[in-house]
Amino acid sequence: METNRLRYSKINCTLRVLVDTSFLMRIAELGEDLLARVEESLNTKIAPVVIPNVVEELRSLARARGRGMKARRAGLALILCEKFEQLNTSIEEENVDLALLKTAKALRLPVLTLDSGLRRALRNSNVSVIYLNKKGEIRVEGFIP
Repeated sequence: METNRLRYSKINCTLRVLVDTSFLMRIAELGEDLLARVEESLNTKIAPVVIPNVVEELRSLARARGRGMKARRAGLALILCEKFEQLNTSIEEENVDLALLKTAKALRLPVLTLDSGLRRALRNSNVSVIYLNKKGEIRVEGFIP
């Protein structure tokens, strides 16, 4: 009886996940809640975390492109970032991908991204990656606790 209760009980834990610029831009592009799809796929609650490098990259995309579609998506992604946990890191890195990689390794957090180059670098560094494939399916590489 105890075994059944443990097996079928819902465990309410929240998984902190670093979010990359590409994933935020995709949410703004599609206009759908991709985070809810990730939660459904992983069967756990997601707590998105954004590092300052990602926010700064979005700001520069919003400013540099003027009033184009990419600038509007970056603006929407910035609004989304305000709702997420802002992580203050001591990692001084110009390259956003390297900053994400170092932060993910230091804090042992998985990364949500669509960037194939970043995915490869994370995979080579034994960091878990959550991404959308070309068919729009949620995929996970690595171990997610």
